[in-house]
Amino acid sequence: MAAMIESRRHKFSGLKSDQASHTGLWLDRYLAKQIQRGEKLEPKEEKPLVTVMSQAATLPLPDPYQSFFTRWEQALATLGAQCRMAQVLGRMVVGLGDESVLETSVALHHTYGVPYIPGSALKGMAARYVRDRLDDTHWGHWEGEGDRKIWVAGPGYRVIFGDTTSAGYITFFDALYVAESGHKNDQGKHQALWPDVITVHHPGYYQGKGAPADWDSPTPIPFLSATGSYLVALSGSERWLDATFDILGHALRELGIGAKTSSGYGRMELEEKLVDPIQTYVQDLQERIATLSIGRVTNDINKFYQEWIQLEASLLMRQRIAQAILDKVAQADRVKASAEKSWYRNLIACVSEKGGQ
Repeated sequence: MAAMIESRRHKFSGLKSDQASHTGLWLDRYLAKQIQRGEKLEPKEEKPLVTVMSQAATLPLPDPYQSFFTRWEQALATLGAQCRMAQVLGRMVVGLGDESVLETSVALHHTYGVPYIPGSALKGMAARYVRDRLDDTHWGHWEGEGDRKIWVAGPGYRVIFGDTTSAGYITFFDALYVAESGHKNDQGKHQALWPDVITVHHPGYYQGKGAPADWDSPTPIPFLSATGSYLVALSGSERWLDATFDILGHALRELGIGAKTSSGYGRMELEEKLVDPIQTYVQDLQERIATLSIGRVTNDINKFYQEWIQLEASLLMRQRIAQAILDKVAQADRVKASAEKSWYRNLIACVSEKGGQ
C-alpha cells in the first residue's frame, strides 16, 4: 500500500460524501490523500484525485436549489428577459483551466455547487462566431494581416456586443442548470456532473524534455464534465433579441462552449422560443381591455386597474397595460371625469416613467 500524505484535517477525516451536498466545497476541501513525488500505487489502487471527483459527481442537488431556480425565472420575467432552453449534446466542460486546488476545474455555482454557464462565456462565444462566420459590412470585418490583423466592428456587432467605446445593448445572463435534466446513472437518477479524463500521451515532450516517443508513459488527468439542460436568458432591445438568439444557437451547435470543443465537447442545441407565461398573460389582458365595450368602461375599468396593480412584470409590460387602460378611458370620453382620480394619475405616472420605452 502506498504511503500517501493525509490531506484532510483530522476532524473531517471520517466524513463521507453522502453527508455532503455542495460539489464545489467537496472538491476544494475534501481530497483525502495526496500521492508523494515518485510514489507508485498498487495495481488496483485508485488515485485519490479520481476518487474525490467520482464522489463529487454523485452528490445530489441541494434542497433549496429548485426554489432558487424558480425565483431566478421570476426575476428574469420581471426584467423582461427572454428565456430558452439549451440541451448539452454529449458532454460540456466550462472553466477547465480556471484556478483550482486540483489540476483541473469546472464552473460551479458558488452558493449551490451546481454546474452553470457564465453569461460572459456565452457572450464571448457568440461574438467569436460573428467574427469568424459573419464577416460583412453589417457585422464587421477584419483588417490587416498576421499579428496586425484587427476586427473592425460593424453597427450590428456594436449593438449586441459593444466595442472599445461602448457596451452592447444585450445582456447575457448566466445559464443555470435545470434540475433533473442530466444523464441518468446506473441507479436511474439524473446526474449533472460525470467523471472524465484527459490523457497526456507525451508529458516529457510538453515539458520541453525531448521528442515524443512510443515508449512514453501516458498520464491520465481526471476532470468533471457536465450534462443536462440550461436556461439561457437574454434581455435588451426586443428587435435584436431574436437575432442574438439565432447567433447563439448557431454558435452553440457549430463552435461549442467551454474547453475541448475540438474533441466534440460543449455542443448544445438551443430550443425554440419558450412561451413566457407573463408575456402571454399581458397579451391576453391587453386584448380584453381592447375589446371592452364603451358602455362597460365605467363599470369594468377598475377591475382592469386592479389587475394592473397586481401585475408582476417588467416596466415595459406594465406601461403597455397602463396605456391600454388610458386609451379605453379616452375612447369612452371619460378623461375629464377621471383626471383627478388617484388610479388615473398612477397610470399616467407609469406611462411617463423613463426606462421602459
